[in-house]
Amino acid sequence: MDTCFLLTGKPRVGKSTAIKRIIHRIGPEYFGGFYTEEVRNSMDRIGFNCVTLTGDSGPIASVDSKSSVRVGRYGVEIDTFEDIALKAVRQSLDTKRITVIDEIGFMQMLSVPFREMIHEIVSSSQHIILGTICVDRHPEIDKIKELTGIKLYPMNEENRDMTTEVLVNDILKLC
Repeated sequence: MDTCFLLTGKPRVGKSTAIKRIIHRIGPEYFGGFYTEEVRNSMDRIGFNCVTLTGDSGPIASVDSKSSVRVGRYGVEIDTFEDIALKAVRQSLDTKRITVIDEIGFMQMLSVPFREMIHEIVSSSQHIILGTICVDRHPEIDKIKELTGIKLYPMNEENRDMTTEVLVNDILKLC
């Protein structure tokens, strides 16, 4: 049975917005975990924050970062990501019915403990996961997409409202 529901699609198509709408529709009391949010200046995206559903947050990537680990033009703060995201996911698995993992992407794959956690959670299939996953090819991300228990929801600007509704209904069937 599929218990891991992952939205996939090009950047800025509305995946994270859909996640927030789903949380609101079903009820925030059922959800834990984290989402990733853009940091922008007046014109450009300049980084990303990891934000937990309990309100903790921290920068995980920035064009100004001094980190030697880079993905594109962003320096990635792996330690910050692990401190915030892994803690939020573990706490959610212990206390909530549904865990949000937004996103499973190139930056997040730099964390070996995160990759291992994703495989463990999906393999156990005892918890509902709602998340997003990068549409582009990546060896580790492709392995996750092929795991048993994963259901992918391709999203684009034309189908995002309908996809959100379908996903709400699929999750409610399991609750």
